[in-house]
Amino acid sequence: MNNKLALIGAALLIAGCTRDYMPESGASGELIFKAACAECHNKGIDSVPGKLFTLDSDKATPTYIAHKVHAGSLMMPKFPNIKDQDMRALSAYVLDHSLRE
Repeated sequence: MNNKLALIGAALLIAGCTRDYMPESGASGELIFKAACAECHNKGIDSVPGKLFTLDSDKATPTYIAHKVHAGSLMMPKFPNIKDQDMRALSAYVLDHSLRE
């Protein structure tokens, strides 16, 4: 029981985590990805060079990516400072480097 409570507590802390990363003005999607995302999303897809993610077709949109980056999730912190042109650049980079399911 104590292990379950500890796991739930850790998950809640992670879910509420926010990163203060602020992209430099005019940064490319690749630079933003390397600075903010690559720490966790660094493995890629072994069978397909240059691809980092597999996305469900309905999630392969700039809107979905922006929501995911801003809201975070259970294992992903929020990045509220990636906005506007920076978010468009990051979304384009993620989509260009993703496979669709």
